[in-house]
Amino acid sequence: MSEASFALDDAFDRMAASGFELPNGFVNHGPMACEALAALGCEDDIDPWARRFAGLSGRGVEPVSAAGFEWQAALGDYRRLPEWIGYLQGAIDDDGWTPVVASWVPRLLPSLAVALFHGAIRAAHAVRAIDSADTPARRAELARALGYWAARFRRGEPVGAPGEPDGVARAITMAAGDGARHYLALPTIYNLHGVTGAMAVELFAAHIPSSAGAAGLAQIRAEHDAMHRGAAPVTDIHVVGVADDELAKTATASLDPHQVKLVEACRRGFQATGDPAFAAAAETVVGLS
Repeated sequence: MSEASFALDDAFDRMAASGFELPNGFVNHGPMACEALAALGCEDDIDPWARRFAGLSGRGVEPVSAAGFEWQAALGDYRRLPEWIGYLQGAIDDDGWTPVVASWVPRLLPSLAVALFHGAIRAAHAVRAIDSADTPARRAELARALGYWAARFRRGEPVGAPGEPDGVARAITMAAGDGARHYLALPTIYNLHGVTGAMAVELFAAHIPSSAGAAGLAQIRAEHDAMHRGAAPVTDIHVVGVADDELAKTATASLDPHQVKLVEACRRGFQATGDPAFAAAAETVVGLS
């Protein structure tokens, strides 16, 4: 494996000993940020970021293997987080990570926006990490991420019948671009997650049935409608043209995980569609617009 892969595995091991949520109720962004740093090629920064985040939250959650675990009854019960992690860890070990993702992400997508999208975002980063290298550390992180999402499950905005699944990955990315336009109109942390949440679903798209991807797209659109009700997106987009490496370097130096995650998501969105809203959003979040 590459140097970045070893650094990310070490980071996931370190994060396993830290809590899922901070004392102020916010989500621990460490695992997501470290994986985004790896995707941005900032491997030298992974270890110090992991050490810093490991010290911000409380004790980690130890998996519990409960006999006869009934997941339907446990869905959305945060008290049963240890059992969720143990259940999903066992499923990954027994069946492999790909069928677990293919079956569990569609079940959890109706709860896309729970915890301001962070259940889905953490799971998406874990999926990309394990798709790159199937290691024990990444299997454990995938179980924790899916387990957290399941334990915090709460149905979001209602959706109608999903559309056709053809070209769904690009449609998801274009929906994230719409989110970027709303972020540019009002660059808040809340609106930022309309972009990173949608781009999390884009990471899932290659690993779930196409019909589930279409359902995810419908959920994104419903959540965006609720988030941005009454607000107009930016229509006149100004892009400075900051280089990708400079954006990544500036975001990393900020020590702000939201900057790192948005810059990475916007890089991916721009590469896929060429939508200038992604470039402008990345420049805005790092203060170079």
